[in-house]
Amino acid sequence: MNRREFGSLLLASSAVGAPRAAAAGAVDFEPAPKLLAKARSPKFVTRRAHGLVAAYTQDGNLMMQSSPDLGDTWSPPMRVNNVPGEVSDHGENAPQLLYDEATDGLYAVWNARDPKEPSGSLIRCSGSSAMRPAWTPAVTVNDDGGKASHGFQGAAVGPDGAIYAGWLDTRGRTQSETYTGTGSGVYLSVSRDAGKTFSKNIEISRNVCPCCRVAFGFVGKRVVAAWRGIEAGDMRDIWVASSSDGGVSWSKPRAAMRDGWKIRGCPHVGPSMASLGGKLYMTWFSEAGGKPSVFVAESADGGETFVNKRSASLGTADPTHPQFAASEDRLGVVFQARAGTGWGKVGIYYREVLATGAMTPVQRIGEGQVTSNYPSVWMGMSGRVFAGWSETLDEGPRAYLVRGRRG
Repeated sequence: MNRREFGSLLLASSAVGAPRAAAAGAVDFEPAPKLLAKARSPKFVTRRAHGLVAAYTQDGNLMMQSSPDLGDTWSPPMRVNNVPGEVSDHGENAPQLLYDEATDGLYAVWNARDPKEPSGSLIRCSGSSAMRPAWTPAVTVNDDGGKASHGFQGAAVGPDGAIYAGWLDTRGRTQSETYTGTGSGVYLSVSRDAGKTFSKNIEISRNVCPCCRVAFGFVGKRVVAAWRGIEAGDMRDIWVASSSDGGVSWSKPRAAMRDGWKIRGCPHVGPSMASLGGKLYMTWFSEAGGKPSVFVAESADGGETFVNKRSASLGTADPTHPQFAASEDRLGVVFQARAGTGWGKVGIYYREVLATGAMTPVQRIGEGQVTSNYPSVWMGMSGRVFAGWSETLDEGPRAYLVRGRRG
C-alpha cells in the first residue's frame, strides 16, 4: 500500500532510552521514544491532507491529534466519539483507526458502553473526510441493541473502499456459555457508504475464544477474517473464513494453522493479517508445547491454506501481541517481549517481512518506564515506520511513539 504523508509531532519526550540495532536491513529508530499523551492504545496513520495522525484512548474518550511534521509538533487533541466517556478500552478491546487511501479519509471503530444497558455494549463507527479534521456523529454497527456484549473488534478498509467490521458477540447466549467460549460468536458487518450505514450483521462462527480480537486481510478479490477458536479439550488455534462477494456470504470456518495449543482461559491475543506481493500473511501468538512464540505464515491461495510457518520472535522471551503493517514492498511486524531468556523489562520489538518471504533481523526498538504492551505499527512513505505502545504507571496509563527510517 502506498501511504502518503507530510508529517507530524512531539507532545513530550521520554527520558527512557531505546536500544539500537545496526544489522544489515535494520530500520534506524530514534534513540528514545516520545511520550505522546497520558493515555493508552496509540494508533497511527499517515495521510495526504494532515500528515501523521495519532489516536489514543484517554479518560473514556477516543482522542485524535495530527502533525504536519511527522511527529515533532501536534495539533490540540480532538475528541472522536460524540457521546462523552463511552469508549471502553481494555486489553485487546482497543479502538481501531482506519485509513482509506483512495479518499484520504479516516475511520474509527470502537467498543462503547451503553448507559441504557449496563451489562451490554455496542460497536460504534465514525469518519473524518480528507477536507477537514472533523468527525461525524457515530453510528452503531451491531443491529441487535445493547443488551449483549459486543467487543474485541477488528476493522479494515478493503480495496473497494468498503469498511469491514468484525467483533465477538454474545447475543442469545448466557454468561456461562460466553466464558467457556461456546457462547461467543464472530459477527461481521460491512459499510459501502463511508460508514453512514452498515449491513445486516452476519454470524460466521461459534465456539470462539471470548477475548481475542478479530482481524481482516485482503488479497485479490477476497476478504479473509481471522480469530482464535475453541475446540474440545481447550484447543485454541487460529481460524479463518473468507468471502469472495464483498462480505455478503462467507465460507465455512477452517483452522488456519494447527499449533495444538491447549489453555484453560483466554490468552487475550488475536491474529493480524496483511497482504504483500499477491500473498496473504498472518502473524499470531501460540504457546504450544510450552514454547511461546510469535509466528508468521503465508497463503498464496486467498487464505485457503497457510504455509511456511516460522517464528518471528526467536531470541526473545515471553513474546506476544503481534501486529502487522504493510507498505508496497514489505510488511512490518511489532510485538512485545523480553530480551534473551531472562526476566528483563518487557519492551517492543520490530522486524520486516520482505517480498521474497525473508525476514530482516529482530530489533528492540523501545521501552517505557515499566512493561510496554499492546504495540501498534504504521508504515509510511520513503521507508518511515511509526510504532506505538502503552504502559501503566501508578499515576495512570502512558502512550508512546517511536519513529524509524529505513536506509
